[in-house]
Amino acid sequence: MERQVTAHNFFIRFLLCIASGLSFVVYLFVYRMFRYRYAVIIDNLSKSFPERSQSEIAAYARNYYRHLGDLVIEQLLFIVVDGGTRKRLANYTNIELLDGFYKQGKNVVTLASHCGNWEYLINLPKIQGFRTYTAYTPLSSKVIDRYILKMRSMFGVNLIPKKYFFRGALAALRARGEPSMVVVIADQRPAPGSGKHFVQFLNRPTHVQIGAERLAESSGATVLFLECVKKSRFHYDYTFHVVTENAKGCTPMEITETYYHMLEENIGKFPSHWLWSHNRWKPLLEPQVGIVTR
Repeated sequence: MERQVTAHNFFIRFLLCIASGLSFVVYLFVYRMFRYRYAVIIDNLSKSFPERSQSEIAAYARNYYRHLGDLVIEQLLFIVVDGGTRKRLANYTNIELLDGFYKQGKNVVTLASHCGNWEYLINLPKIQGFRTYTAYTPLSSKVIDRYILKMRSMFGVNLIPKKYFFRGALAALRARGEPSMVVVIADQRPAPGSGKHFVQFLNRPTHVQIGAERLAESSGATVLFLECVKKSRFHYDYTFHVVTENAKGCTPMEITETYYHMLEENIGKFPSHWLWSHNRWKPLLEPQVGIVTR
């Protein structure tokens, strides 16, 4: 038995070493060779942290590319390792909070983000009792689409096509029986024409989606924010924070604004670990004056 444990530990260390090497190769390509979306990254960082010097912004960008290399490799790494290693890579610091809501029979809307690693969340059904749902965007390539579906649902997550997500998620939250949890990556840029809702985020008026808030209000769900902190290479801590225990009692935009405030604090701890290469502030509509709410 001791030899088996030693061999297993050696294998995991070997995998992590291989993953580190591959991540460095990705870093070399996207940063050293191609400067992938470098202008977007520098612009996003500079406007989000105007008080920081150019050298600090450049360091954030360089560290972001290193993190991006990890993200590319982590998707495969998380699948090939065993369940015990997955729990170490994705450590949930207060899962007992979820357990308490589950025992009370409460449905939950969890607001996650592109801070740290969001792909590890496919393991959520393995560590708690909720039926777990999230959205996915079907791809034009049927082969790749089947692969992505299989990968993201292999641990029990129920995937709802983005086109039908609101209706499907609301049905899950209103269904009788075992409580449901809907996970929403809530910091994505809305599609054009999806509504004129803004919050102040990272020093700028930011066009936001309010679908998660509408889901929670319509179902009376508990709303949680999932903070993600990168502790070391490939290893993350996830912590749940209560936004509200009953969304029906919230005022318009209260959930969304609270979420973005919490996310901003999460990003501020480790600025290089958010998805800066996404053009988050690309104009969607005609310029608006001030902050528009419902």
